[in-house]
Amino acid sequence: MTNEKDKTELLTKVFDNQQILISNADGKANIALSIQTFITTTVLGAAIIVDTFSKVAHFSCCIKLTYYFLFAAFLISSIIGLTLCIYVFRPRPPQEEKEVKRKGITYFGHIKKFKNSNEYLDEINDTKSKDVINEFAFQNYTLAFILDHKMKFVKSSTTFLFINILLGIVLLIFSLLTK
Repeated sequence: MTNEKDKTELLTKVFDNQQILISNADGKANIALSIQTFITTTVLGAAIIVDTFSKVAHFSCCIKLTYYFLFAAFLISSIIGLTLCIYVFRPRPPQEEKEVKRKGITYFGHIKKFKNSNEYLDEINDTKSKDVINEFAFQNYTLAFILDHKMKFVKSSTTFLFINILLGIVLLIFSLLTK
């Protein structure tokens, strides 16, 4: 792949694909956050409305402990799951220190380091094909780390979402049985 046009096309495709995947990760986290919030408020609301806590207090010690354990596990799992969903949206700095300091032509954090729009325009006009290749290579490298972090949080938050769904169903059944 010696042709600079081919390199630029490849790097542009990689850049665009990573941007799409980052957007997808954010979308998945948004859906998981909405479902986590719904499940948490539904289970907590059911426990309060049905007054499950006072009704469980009259059951045997084993049933009480089981309910309290499940409820505590649900609360902890909900907090962790919600936190993981929120962490997907948290911006991450570049991995390399030189990326933080440099001026660039594609990333807004680099563009804002120019004194004004004319200086930025001059940089664009002076940019050679090799510079564009380097710019996309640096951005793709940074985006790969950002995407990796986001996907790890999405995967973890999804795991906690499934745990919360199961615990939520068990707790809702428990609330209905104590009615």
